[in-house]
Amino acid sequence: RLVWETADTVWTALGDRSDDVNWWTKRATLSSVWGAVVLYWLGDYSEGRADTRAFIDRRIGEVMQIEEVKARVRRSPLARALLKGPRRLLDHVKAPADTPRPDLPGSLATGDGPRPD
Repeated sequence: RLVWETADTVWTALGDRSDDVNWWTKRATLSSVWGAVVLYWLGDYSEGRADTRAFIDRRIGEVMQIEEVKARVRRSPLARALLKGPRRLLDHVKAPADTPRPDLPGSLATGDGPRPD
């Protein structure tokens, strides 16, 4: 939950205004990278944490490869046609409501409300 909240805080601070499936994919991608980096960092004893910095660079490179594939798909008429149905379904996925719910990911919980384990 804390990793998800960190990703949400980062995207929110960067001014993310997405309100569709991109809201979820941005946070899921950053959460997976962040989680992996933290675990790597905990075992990194290299000088100046150089190995962790290289690890981060590799993870960012992998995320950028995904973006390159997405761009190629957008340019391909065949791929666009094949993904028309799934895209329609994804168009119904929305970001959580503006009113944060402390029992759902995607917002920082405030107050003393229940927190799932």
